[in-house]
Amino acid sequence: MFEEQEKLKFSPIVLFVYKRLDHVTRVVEALRRNPEAKDSILYIYSDAPAKEEDKEGVWQVRDYIKKIEGFADVIIIERDKNWGIEKSEIDGISSVLKKHETIIVIEDDIEVSDQFLKYMNYCLSEYKNNKGIYTITGYSFLKSLPEYDGKYGLTRSFAAWGWGTWRDRWQNFKHELTKEDLKFVMHHKKKLDNGEDFSYLLMHQYKEDSLTWDVMWYYSCFFNGGRTLFPYNTLVNNIGMDGSGVHYNGESDKNRIEAINERKEIVFPLLIKDINDTASILVKEKQNLDKKSFIKAIKMTMRFWLDGLCLVLFGEKSRKI
Repeated sequence: MFEEQEKLKFSPIVLFVYKRLDHVTRVVEALRRNPEAKDSILYIYSDAPAKEEDKEGVWQVRDYIKKIEGFADVIIIERDKNWGIEKSEIDGISSVLKKHETIIVIEDDIEVSDQFLKYMNYCLSEYKNNKGIYTITGYSFLKSLPEYDGKYGLTRSFAAWGWGTWRDRWQNFKHELTKEDLKFVMHHKKKLDNGEDFSYLLMHQYKEDSLTWDVMWYYSCFFNGGRTLFPYNTLVNNIGMDGSGVHYNGESDKNRIEAINERKEIVFPLLIKDINDTASILVKEKQNLDKKSFIKAIKMTMRFWLDGLCLVLFGEKSRKI
């Protein structure tokens, strides 16, 4: 526990679940290992089955979450029809932030460290008046190294794997993209990508009319000059890369299962590296591509510009999520 803990208002935790009982159980147990859990309200949004074969899994999860203990309160919202992950998460986050000033968001495959809530609650309290910070995340965009322990950075990127924000920042969530947004993305591509392929992803989703909530939030943050605070060594593991998820079903270099409970004790105030220092490390890591990855990156860049020009000239005027 940190010294200022008595002064903090513990942020509510919002957990989105579907049909993966094994994953949900591990996620809840990980949260419960945090000393702050007993002072935290846990909201659980359970989506209804989208198809017949999902029913058993959904009922099993709903039976389990009704028995959860170890939190200040457990509030369950069961959808009576399938909302889908995009609509459900946007609505759930918005609803909770009508009641609370801050929020911690967890999906049913994000296993957190036993210091995660300590870190999140401190940051959401400490940086609430720093309007340049839009999100706090427990995920690291960097490959973990021993010398990174205890270091934190600001980045233009966003990661939905265990994160938090404030009501006033979430109010800037963009529910619609227009051609003017596409022009903005094309003009700011390098900064927006920050070593990743976000601009391509956004352009592709606009083209296919398949916008996702996390891409829209990422863009909303960037558009408003918002930054993400993150630990150089990750405090979360994604345990859902096993074919059971909705969006991510394959192995990825982002999916690094690490000994997150063996991190050094978090000490406050945090040692935060300059955003330019962090950006240079992120870009440098991505520059070390093998031939196959390099060719893929070239193709994605070409597709981005081709799609962008076509959409601006001939595409739909806007897309809504």
